[in-house]
This record gives sequence, structure tokens and C-alpha cells, in this order.
Amino acid sequence: MPLVEKVSWDFKNADDIAYRYPDLSLKYGSQVIVRENQWAVFFRDGKAYDAFGPGRHTITSNNVPLLTDALKVLGIIGDIFECEVVFVNNSQLEGKFGGQAYSAPSGPVQYQAEIGYYGTIIYKVDDPKLFVIEFFGNRGASTSADVEKYIRGFINERVIDDFANFDIFNLVKNVDETTDKVALKIKDEAARIGLRIIDTVFEGVKIPEEARRFASGVGQQAMAMQYMKETASELPPGGGGAAGAGLGAGIGLAMGQTMAESMKQQQAPAQPQKVVVCPKCGAENPADYKFCGNCGSPIRPQDIKCSSCGAMNPPNNKFCSSCGKKL
Repeated sequence: MPLVEKVSWDFKNADDIAYRYPDLSLKYGSQVIVRENQWAVFFRDGKAYDAFGPGRHTITSNNVPLLTDALKVLGIIGDIFECEVVFVNNSQLEGKFGGQAYSAPSGPVQYQAEIGYYGTIIYKVDDPKLFVIEFFGNRGASTSADVEKYIRGFINERVIDDFANFDIFNLVKNVDETTDKVALKIKDEAARIGLRIIDTVFEGVKIPEEARRFASGVGQQAMAMQYMKETASELPPGGGGAAGAGLGAGIGLAMGQTMAESMKQQQAPAQPQKVVVCPKCGAENPADYKFCGNCGSPIRPQDIKCSSCGAMNPPNNKFCSSCGKKL
């Protein structure tokens, strides 16, 4: 392949994230020209080596020490060597994402809602070497379009995985809070592949009307009844027609009762716990505690033992209730 005297990325579009020059024959003394808002990363055998920032760079063994060391290990020693150069855009970029996700199993029937979503991310490359390794090494990208496709898939995977942690009750009541949590997770995960997420905006989250009804108590009961009917109708009629029908209805009724009890428990308000105040430090303790969990002092006065007969008496007794002796 012909020897390259100069390498630059002069035809970059504003929304291109990277460009790969494959199979270059360079020499010490060749020029690498990096424009503003660009990086140039030397790449060989799936590994990223030295990176150049903006400027005109003449290749020497001093400014590509990592690549030079790798070539020496491979026994390639000389002024001419083969490698790839990946130019990376250092500007802020905008990308779109969207798809379908499922909520976590919810309620007694373990209902999962299919959630539609779409939005926009603002991002930039934060670590060019890590970025090149992840996308051009591990994922085998060849063009900027490949990289954009992988980034979009990466975002969608995180959204789908995170939505699966929230049941439909949370999604209906707290959709903004939920998407904020998902956005934070995306930001943390993106740092591991060399990207910095500047902003994640969910422009739309579509929750089916069925799911909104289910999130209410009436909707849960209606779905439980429907489930009961379907269960009864799908059971085989074995054991005689009437007996089989009775069995199906019995199982369906039991299932419906179980679901109803479960929903009542979910909707019932929690009863306040009875407490007793420690007379020494004032800390609140459960009513059945005898000693304070905060200071260890007795919470209630101790019973008095009669010195005459040994009987135990309430702390307010002045005379023994067993022998009549003065306490």
C-alpha cells in the first residue's frame, strides 16, 4: 500500500462522530493534522494507543511511544509501519432514541404493561482512547453511522433494563421521577464506554389506558375477575361436565378471593405501632420492651421482693400481698 505523508479529517460533517482511516502505511516524519474539536487516535490490532489533540503533528518515536513499544514487541522495527488512525469529534452531539419497554410485574396477577418511549440525548466523547477501543475495537464499527447505531442501541438497552425495575403503580404516579432515575443510570453507564451524557430528555412516555386503569383499585379488581373467568373456561372438563365446571369455578373463585385479599392488604393503611417512653432519657420504645433500647434503663419500675416470704409484689405496694409484712 502507498506510503502516506499526511493524514487529516477535512471532510467532517457537523453530526459525524468519528472517521476511520484503515490500513495506513506511515513513517516517522509523516504529518497528522488534527482540526479544532477533534482527536486523532492511533489504532492497531484492536487496541488504541497514542492520541493527538488539535494541531499539526510530525510522527516521531517520542510522540507515539505506546505504538512504538507495541511495534518493537511485534518485531516491527523501522521507519515505516502500518496502523489505523481514527479521528474523533470532540463537539457536543445530539442523538435520538426510542422503543418499547415492559414494566416490572405488578399486583396479584403480575401484570406487565408495554411502555412506549422516545427522546433525545446530548453527548460528547470524553475519553477518546476508551471510545475507540469500545466502538472500533470491541464492536467493530467502521463508519460514523455504525457508531451512532451502537450508541442508540446502548441507550435503548439501558432504558428497557431500567423500566423493568418499576411497577406500573410507580410509572403511572411518578413518570417524571422514574425517567429522571433512568437518565442518571444512562449517564453512569455511558462513562464506561468513553462518553459523557450532557442531557437525556424523555420527550414522550406512552402508558396504555389499560395500564392506567389497572393502577387504580377498581382496575385491579376488574382484571382479577377477568383472569378468574379465563382460568375457569380454559380448564379441561375432566371428571364429568358438571364436576369439571364446578372444579373450574372453584379454582377461579379461590383465585379471585386470594387476589381480593391481597389487594385489600395493599390498600389497608398501616396501623401505628404502640410505644412507651423511657422515663430516664425520653426515647420511644416498642410497648413490649422492658429496658430502653437507647440507654438500657428499666422502662417500668421493677417488682419488689418481700424480704420475709420472698413473694414478688407490684412496685406501688406498701405491704406484701402474700404475708402482710411491710415492704
